[in-house]
Amino acid sequence: MQRSSTSPRFAVAAYDALNANIAILNAEGEILAVNRAWTNFARRYDGDSGVGQNYLRICDQTTGDDQAVAYTIAAGIRDTLANPDHLTEVEYPCALPSGVHYFLARVSGFEQDGESFAVVAHQDITRRKHAELEVRELNRHLEERVLERTQALSEREQQLQERNRELERIQAELEERNLELAQFTYVASHDLQEPLRILGMYNDLLQHRYGDHFDERGQTYLRHIAQQASRARQLVRDVLAFASISAQPGEEQVDMQALWEDIVPTLPWPHDAQVRCAPTPPVLGHAAQMRQLLNNLLGNSLKFRAERPLEVSLSVRELGEWAEFRLQDNGVGIAGPYTEKVFQMFQRSHALTPGNGIGLAVCRKIVERQGGTIHLESQEGAGTCVIFTLPLAPLHPAPDEAQDDAAALAAGSPSPKA
Repeated sequence: MQRSSTSPRFAVAAYDALNANIAILNAEGEILAVNRAWTNFARRYDGDSGVGQNYLRICDQTTGDDQAVAYTIAAGIRDTLANPDHLTEVEYPCALPSGVHYFLARVSGFEQDGESFAVVAHQDITRRKHAELEVRELNRHLEERVLERTQALSEREQQLQERNRELERIQAELEERNLELAQFTYVASHDLQEPLRILGMYNDLLQHRYGDHFDERGQTYLRHIAQQASRARQLVRDVLAFASISAQPGEEQVDMQALWEDIVPTLPWPHDAQVRCAPTPPVLGHAAQMRQLLNNLLGNSLKFRAERPLEVSLSVRELGEWAEFRLQDNGVGIAGPYTEKVFQMFQRSHALTPGNGIGLAVCRKIVERQGGTIHLESQEGAGTCVIFTLPLAPLHPAPDEAQDDAAALAAGSPSPKA
């Protein structure tokens, strides 16, 4: 390869075109040559390019804040002169009249004609350094904010834990009070039974021994006393039943169809009643409470039947982890304004309605203890449908998806009636 005669000229032009401040030092550390950027920088601040001066001596004599950087550069120059392959780099700030600038000092070496030379280049990296410092400051602010957020979350978590502990304490107190109230209700109900029983007994004695001595008005009074004593005893039993419902959901598997078949024969159905139950999946609950639920609902169908032959049916469909039961009858129905009211304690759809207005309140309490819901769909004179949900027992066999509730009801046989 032939070297062009213009190569040295190009090399000098390229040397001067570099924006880094570059100086070439001999083996003794004297500055042999500098590029245009070095000269311009020196004129701007020092006035002397330093050619002919010993750069190592200048570094060694430096004091103040720049001393550590100067010593590092001097050590790099000496290492490079001893080993041209050695490279030293150091970043440092420099206070100039225009402000603080940041430079990267790079010391490298080369050999020529058997002599070692060092190249010292100072590159202005102020823009890059400001960007780095800005990123570092942003990271610092971010870390501070993360720390603040973490501390806030930790404090919030502690507050939540304290609130949870307080709620647990309140819940424990409520459960204890509910237990005390249930015990009180139970005892009070039993204590009320005795005077009511005695009242009824003396009313019977009066009727049996002295009934002939009473006129028609007196006989009416005795009947009223007997009726009200009987109603009061039933009311006490209903309140006792309501208070005895456990606050904890039941976890036993209950066969609702088996309960249905066990309850239906014990009720006084008319001879022409049609009572049907579709196949039902097992649910979770208290067996005794599920029995009371069905008994109360079927009892209402009996109480509120119309003049036509009574028809009662129970169907069910699965909704995810829940079973939705629909108990339909063709009785007298309930007027719209009362469909929610009848679930409240001592509330009845009409003043002349039989019962104490507790049966459906008991049903709601039983269903809601299991996490379910209960409501009515009814129209006066057109029957009532009671819809309630209960949690399905786990791992029960899935029914044939092709079989719907209507087919199940059609396939079911009338239950025996007492």
